[in-house]
Amino acid sequence: MSSYNTFAQFYDSLTENVEYSERTDYILSLYNSAGGKVGNVLDLACGTGSVALNLTEKGFNVIGLDLSAEMLSVADSKAQGDVKFVCGDMTDFSFNKRFNLCVCCLDSINHLTDLSAVQKCFDCVYNSLENDGIFIFDVNTVYKHNEVLADNTFVFDEEDFFLSWDNELEDDGVVRILLDFFVFNGENYDRYSEEFYEKAYTVDELKSALSKYEILGIYDEMSENRPKPDSERLYFVCKRKNLNE
Repeated sequence: MSSYNTFAQFYDSLTENVEYSERTDYILSLYNSAGGKVGNVLDLACGTGSVALNLTEKGFNVIGLDLSAEMLSVADSKAQGDVKFVCGDMTDFSFNKRFNLCVCCLDSINHLTDLSAVQKCFDCVYNSLENDGIFIFDVNTVYKHNEVLADNTFVFDEEDFFLSWDNELEDDGVVRILLDFFVFNGENYDRYSEEFYEKAYTVDELKSALSKYEILGIYDEMSENRPKPDSERLYFVCKRKNLNE
């Protein structure tokens, strides 16, 4: 069992506090306020498919894209054919259909550790949306990376596994995340390790990468309030401009 397969296996347990149903309702409230309609949705960096499944239950036709085959395997087993999942790179993808809405949740954009990669992602989304299609994504803030994650360690002591989550602040807004899973095999514990980086971008940096969009709103998490200096997660609501007009 690979380390990332371990992360995928326990990802839903680690994100139980996300409250996917309430978060999906929040995203749809932003979408409705932007004039959205029920149609085709791309769930970008969909992980284990929890948001995709909630959107499907709301009547949307959803495709989920993620780079991790392990995550998609979990998602597919949960969806049981109700959602189409595609293994692909969020910075280099295209579809033969257009979407009314693209969502990208739970700091997936922060996994892109170079602004040029963020730009490529936003351009791929642009090319995949209908004219006036809506793009809603969230990001961890620089404040969260520098002050909350920082050099802190978090411990998860669950029934099936023990996880040590170590953060190392490598640069302004850049956090190295090291995960050590200890999984009980019936007699003792097997250790699996995973490492990745997340980068936080300023609002101005993200705005510059969204030049092909009209930014309808930037909100503090799970609200329609303006960002605060200590906001930890922000939601961006953007509309695709028709640049041919």
